[in-house]
Amino acid sequence: MLAAVQASHKRTDELVNLMDQMDDATTEAFQCCEWLNHRAKQLDALTSPASDASSMLSRANANLAATLVLMKDAREKFDTVQDCEPAMERLDKGVKDMEESGEKTKKKKSSLKNRVVLTEQDVYAAGDSIEILRDAFQYFNARSSWRSAPSTLSALERLHKTGVDAMCSLIQIHLKKAGPAVRPKRSLKKDILPADETAQQTRDRLADALQNRDLLKSIGESEEYQPIEARPIREIRAIFDCLGSHGYTLGPIAKREPVGLSEIFGIPAHKVARVEKVGAGSFLNLMKQELRTGFPQLDAYGEARKFTAYFAMDAFYKRIKQDRKKKLEKAQETAIAHAAMTGTKVKMVDDADAAARDAVRCLEHCMVIVAGEKSVYRTIITPSLALRSSEGYDEDEAETSPFFKKACVGAYAHVVGTVIDRTLDIIETVFLKECGIGQTSGKEKSDKDKEPLLTVRAAASAAAAGLRMLDGVRMLGPSLAKLSEMIVGDGQTDPSASIAASLCIAIHRTTVKNSARTLENLAKAIQDDPLKGPLHRPKDASVSTVTSDVVHAIRLVSPFVSAYKSVSKRRALPWDPNLGEEAGELDSFVRYLVMRLFNSLKGKALNYTKDQRDDSQAKSNLFLLNNAFYLLEELGPDSGHNLQQNSKEHYRIEGSWFVDKVQKLMESEKNKYLLHWEALNTHLTAVANQNLEYQKNDSNILSHDSGRLIKERFKGFNEDFERTYALHKKLCVIDPRLRLELQQAVNSVFLPRYRRFHDKYTKIRFSKKNQEAYTKYHPDRIEEMLADLYVDPE
Repeated sequence: MLAAVQASHKRTDELVNLMDQMDDATTEAFQCCEWLNHRAKQLDALTSPASDASSMLSRANANLAATLVLMKDAREKFDTVQDCEPAMERLDKGVKDMEESGEKTKKKKSSLKNRVVLTEQDVYAAGDSIEILRDAFQYFNARSSWRSAPSTLSALERLHKTGVDAMCSLIQIHLKKAGPAVRPKRSLKKDILPADETAQQTRDRLADALQNRDLLKSIGESEEYQPIEARPIREIRAIFDCLGSHGYTLGPIAKREPVGLSEIFGIPAHKVARVEKVGAGSFLNLMKQELRTGFPQLDAYGEARKFTAYFAMDAFYKRIKQDRKKKLEKAQETAIAHAAMTGTKVKMVDDADAAARDAVRCLEHCMVIVAGEKSVYRTIITPSLALRSSEGYDEDEAETSPFFKKACVGAYAHVVGTVIDRTLDIIETVFLKECGIGQTSGKEKSDKDKEPLLTVRAAASAAAAGLRMLDGVRMLGPSLAKLSEMIVGDGQTDPSASIAASLCIAIHRTTVKNSARTLENLAKAIQDDPLKGPLHRPKDASVSTVTSDVVHAIRLVSPFVSAYKSVSKRRALPWDPNLGEEAGELDSFVRYLVMRLFNSLKGKALNYTKDQRDDSQAKSNLFLLNNAFYLLEELGPDSGHNLQQNSKEHYRIEGSWFVDKVQKLMESEKNKYLLHWEALNTHLTAVANQNLEYQKNDSNILSHDSGRLIKERFKGFNEDFERTYALHKKLCVIDPRLRLELQQAVNSVFLPRYRRFHDKYTKIRFSKKNQEAYTKYHPDRIEEMLADLYVDPE
C-alpha cells in the first residue's frame, strides 16, 4: 500500500513538474505574442502612408478623366457655332435668293452666279442645327461663370435668330406663292344668274347648300382646295416640328400670355366697332396690324395667309363690282335709247339691288375662302399639334409653351378674321353708297352743305337691298361662324371669343342696324314726299308717283319676311317698339307705310283745293279715288297682279283693315265727286202745266214767257254741262274698270233725269227759231261724251 502511495506521490510530483513546465512555456509564448504584436504595429506604421497615397492617386486619376471628358464636351460645344453656321447661312442665303427671284430684281446675272437652290435636306439640316444650338445654349447658360460663356452665348443667339428668321421667311414664301385656297368651280350651273334670282330662289339655293354635307362645293361660284404642293408642305411641317416644340426661343419659356393673343381673343362681340372709314377696305384695322402671337413661325403663317386671303376676297369684289358697273352702264344706255324713241322719261336702273346681290355673293365667297384657309391650317399646323397630343410626347420634357395651342388658333382667327372684316366693309359700303344711309329725304331742299335727297323709289330699293343682304347674313352667318371657330383645347379659352367669331356676330348686328335704318328711311321718304309738283300731284288727278312707288316698295320688301323679323326682334322701330318674340311681323310695317301714304295723299288732295280753281275740289276727290282704287287693285286680297308673277313673290294685304279703309275712302270721295255732276239736276226741274201757255195766233208754240221757262232750263243745263264736262275731261282714270264704273256713276247722276226732261220738252215747241240750239245735246250724245271722260290722252 505504501508502494501505492509512493507511486501516487511520484505521479503527483511529475504532474507538478509538468505544470511548471507548461507555465514556463505559456509565459514564453505570451512574450512571443507581445513581441509579434509590437512588430505588427511597427509594420502597420510603415504601410499606412503608402495606402493613403495610392487612394489619392486613384481619385486624381478619376478627376483627370472627368476633366478630359468635360474639356472634350466643352470643345464640341464651342465648335457648335462653327458646325451649325454653314447650314444656317445656306438656309438664309437660299431664302434671300428666293425672295429676290420672286421680286424679279434687275440683277439677274449677278444673282444667278452665286444663287443657292435650297433642297429639303437643307431645311432638315437647319432644323437639326436649331436643336443643337438650343442644347449648346443651355450648356453654356448653366456655366455662365466661364470667361468665354458670354461671347459664346451671344454667338449662339445670333446664329439661332438667323435660322429662325430664315425659316419664317421660307414659310411666308411658300404660303404666299401657293396663292388663294379657292378656285373657280369646274362645273358651274348657270340656269339662273345671280342677277335674276328671286329672293325665294336665293333662299332655296342657300338652304340646299346648308343641308349638303359638302357645303363649300354647293355654294358660291368658287370652291375651296389645297393650294400648297407636297414639298412645301413637308418643309413647313418640318419647320413647325422644329420651332413649335421648343426651338422658337433659346431663353426660358414665357410664363405670361403674349400681348398679341389677348388682342385676338380680347374683343367681345358687342364691342366690335368700326375704326376705319367705310369703303377703306376694312372694318377694323386688321390688315394694318402685325400678328404678334409670341411664336414667329405662327406670325409668319398668319401674315402670309392673311395677305393671300384678303386679296382673294378683295379681287373677287373688285371684279364683280366692275362687271356690275359695265352692266349698269349698258342698261342705262338702253334705257336712254328707249326713252328717246318712245318720248318717255328715262327709267333709272336699280343699282342698290345689284350691289346687294353682289354683297351676298361676296359673303358666299368669304365662306369658301375661310373653308380653304381652314384646310391650309389643318394641313400645316394641325399635324404639329397632333404630335404634341400623342401619348409618347412628354410636354414637360419638351418645354412646350402653355400658350402654343391658343396661339395657333389665334393665328387662324387672325387670317380668317381679315376676310370676314373685308366682307363686313363691303356690306357696309353698299349700305352707305348704294342704299343711301344718311341721305335726307322728301321735302327737305338739298344744297351743297346737305346730302342728296332720297326719293321713295330709291329708299324702297335701299330697304329691299338691305333686307336681301340681311337674308344672306341670316342664313350663312351661323355656318360662317362655325367655320371661323377652331377648338383651342386648353380648357380655358372659348373659341367663340376670337376676333373672327366676334366679327361674324358683328356682321349680323351691323346688317340688322343698317337694315333698320333703310326701313326707317323708306317710311320717312313717304312721309316727306313733296305735296306739290307734277310728279307728286298730277294735273289730271291720276295716280300719284308716290302711290306707285309705295306699291313698288311693298312688293320689293315683301319677299323678305324672315329678314324683317330679324330686324324687328332686335331693333325698336318707330312703328313697332316691341322686341324679341313680341315684335311685329312684316304686316305691321306694311300697314305703317300705307297709313303714311294715306296721310301724304290727303295732304296732296288738300293742296289741290288751295289752287282755288273751278276744278280744284273735283281733282282732290278724283285724286284720292284714283289712288285708293290703285292700292286696292295692286295690294288687295283679290289682286290679280300675280298672274304674271310667282305667287310666292307677290304680296297681298289680307287684313280687313286695308279693304275697309280703302273702300270707305273710295266711297266717300266718289260721293263727293259725283256732287259736282249733281248740280246739273238743278236745271232739270219740271215746268208746271199751268205755266205752259201757247201763243194765241199759233197753238203749237209756247208763249214767250212760258218758252222762256224751258229755255232757261235747257240753257242752264247746257252751260253747266259744257263747263263741267270741259273741266272733268282733263281728268284721268288709268284703270279701265274704275273708269267705266265712274262713267256709269256719273251717267246715273243726271242722265236718266235729263233723258226724261229732254224727251218731254223736245216735243213742245218752246222757241220759234232756235229750239235746236237749246236741245243740241241729245241724251245719246251725252252718253257718248261721258264715255270719253277720264281717258288718258296718251
